[in-house]
Amino acid sequence: MAPKKQNHQNSIPVSGEIRPLPAPRSGRKQSSLKSALSRQCVTLEDLRNSRERMQLKTLQRKISLSPRSDRRPPEKLGDFLPQWFQMHVTKTGDVLATASETLQSTLPEKLWRSIAFGPSQRGLLTLYCSSCTVKMEVDMLLSPGTPGLRHLQIATKGLIFKVKSVVDRARSTG
Repeated sequence: MAPKKQNHQNSIPVSGEIRPLPAPRSGRKQSSLKSALSRQCVTLEDLRNSRERMQLKTLQRKISLSPRSDRRPPEKLGDFLPQWFQMHVTKTGDVLATASETLQSTLPEKLWRSIAFGPSQRGLLTLYCSSCTVKMEVDMLLSPGTPGLRHLQIATKGLIFKVKSVVDRARSTG
């Protein structure tokens, strides 16, 4: 009779059990899988069942027709526009009106007449000045740490926290 050929790479005991892994020789920690396997004998059937269960859950998640809970249903344009207008246009207009009143009371009259408001984006208010001297005066009165800027920040409830002045004769009112 011919001797049996054995595959030494994937030898599995006939009983269907997996033997515990040998303890590591170095001082490193065992991974949670190794420690779980060394504490109890896990059969091949248990491993197959757990893998099939995971695959089944994944397929159910992919096939399910219900929308994902973390996604909102699409809104109609008529429902979206009033909220967007309130948030971006009305709120920005209120902030600029408050900033205008505050700067009018803070800056001298001559200086107030020679500036114009620009865009307000991410807490940065742009002021257009009619000349370099007006720009320098605005920078001195509204630079970081001055009472004028602090008064503006308090009035706008922190929505404007920095002022940038730009010389632009075409946009300024003076």
